[in-house]
Amino acid sequence: MKSIVIRVIMQMQQIKETLKSVARTILSPIEELRKRLMTLEISLSILLILTPAILIWLDGSIRSSISNYAYSDRSEWFVFLITLAASMFIYNGTAWKTKWYNIILGITLVGVVLTPHLEFEIIHLIFAILFFAGSVFVMIYFSSKKQRLAKIICGVFILFGIASYYLFEWYSLFWAEWIGMLPICVHFIGESLGKID
Repeated sequence: MKSIVIRVIMQMQQIKETLKSVARTILSPIEELRKRLMTLEISLSILLILTPAILIWLDGSIRSSISNYAYSDRSEWFVFLITLAASMFIYNGTAWKTKWYNIILGITLVGVVLTPHLEFEIIHLIFAILFFAGSVFVMIYFSSKKQRLAKIICGVFILFGIASYYLFEWYSLFWAEWIGMLPICVHFIGESLGKID
């Protein structure tokens, strides 16, 4: 009887080890894919932070707004970079079902690209407002209570940066938009790294 119990225990240990091995085999590629996707999200966020600098470098000048690069000789780069940013948001919203709101933010960026501001001034402005205000709302509303104060401060920074152009004209809309993009991208990177909720 004792030998049967020992054999059963040994077989159960073998089954346990086999299951662990199978789990490692299955989960290893999934974890590797998750790391690659995280790296992609971070890379695209950094590219979005650098988009205004890239546009300045390509055009050789600082324009009145980021959207005004749609009228430069290198307008395809404006379309490419903003579309890439929109894709990042849309992908994030579809890959992580709890972040569905990023799909909407991505669509607003697509709207910014599809409505050049000189021809579609009001519609373009609506899409831009929806992107920045939506980003602030999402940042604050979907945060934990622990991080909410920090996100409110970031949201105020974004809104103050943009409002400073419209209310006080301290700088051009180009700088206001870039200032507004910085916390959004940093937040996105923090989420990808799991440091920010």
